[in-house]
Amino acid sequence: MVAAPASGAAVPGAKAPAEAVSVPAPVSPDVAKAMSTTRMARTDAVLAYWTEERMRDAIPVSASPRKTSDSPPDVQAATPRSVKPAAPPSLKGDKPREAGRTAGQNVLVNASTAVGKVFYRNAVDGLDYVCSGAAVNSPSQRIVSTAGHCVHGGSGGNWHQNWVFVPYFNFGNRPYGTFAANWLVSFNGWINNGNFDYDVGFVKTLNNESGQVLVSTVGGHGFQTGQGQSRFMTMLGYPSETPYPGDWQYFCQATTSASGANQITIGCPLTRGQSGGPWLWSYDDNTGLGYVNGTSSTLNRIVNPTQWWSPYFDNPDWDLYNYADTLA
Repeated sequence: MVAAPASGAAVPGAKAPAEAVSVPAPVSPDVAKAMSTTRMARTDAVLAYWTEERMRDAIPVSASPRKTSDSPPDVQAATPRSVKPAAPPSLKGDKPREAGRTAGQNVLVNASTAVGKVFYRNAVDGLDYVCSGAAVNSPSQRIVSTAGHCVHGGSGGNWHQNWVFVPYFNFGNRPYGTFAANWLVSFNGWINNGNFDYDVGFVKTLNNESGQVLVSTVGGHGFQTGQGQSRFMTMLGYPSETPYPGDWQYFCQATTSASGANQITIGCPLTRGQSGGPWLWSYDDNTGLGYVNGTSSTLNRIVNPTQWWSPYFDNPDWDLYNYADTLA
């Protein structure tokens, strides 16, 4: 494991509070029909939708052009808060397995069982898409962190349908099953305005097809808000455009920097499909766990295709995480 430098001081201000918005995870018309005509349970109907062919052909999502706040945020203390990771059980005797070798990275990093691939159907265009996400420790042990645009299309869009999380997606294999969404959660700043300062999503999952709960099955990353904007991070996810195949985890490691009051940025050549993947502080190569302190939100594919941004995680993000966890 590469040692992480000190986190740095927390920023003095934070983005304005934003209302959390949630919805019971929607299903597409064909899934709804299967539920009504065959009396199939919602979870079973959603899982049946995701055939190997649909997963293989799903498209890496492309977020809208970057849009952030036009005016300075309301100033409030960015209170440092933290939840510790939850260690995974002994996972089928698996040993840590190396993540894909990323161009420009001079170290090797093990993949994480608590990072996975997200699949959903876009309710507007009817197409299937992929993102990345991470299991996060919480009292319910059911939370996935991802980007806001991986749960909702933003301004002019809608909530995504048939949403599932596949932890440790492994060259088409699903060794720990598939976890369908129960609730999708984001900020109205993303949903109504497409503002990337609020491009954050949490998903509360149902049990997998074996009746298992997410974090007690694969472990869960910790979660932090109100930390410094300059921190040594490990990015993990499933980039799905050339030269990356989309069927295994790849990584970047670098120190973030501030991009305005409400964003952080990192140099990384990973491609689309990485969206929603966690930015992890203090990543432990032995446990495959760290602290989620950002999410792959947007990539400037024209000016600088090796630069990613994340919202800066502060008080509203802490509230969003806790709100998602309390949904019944």
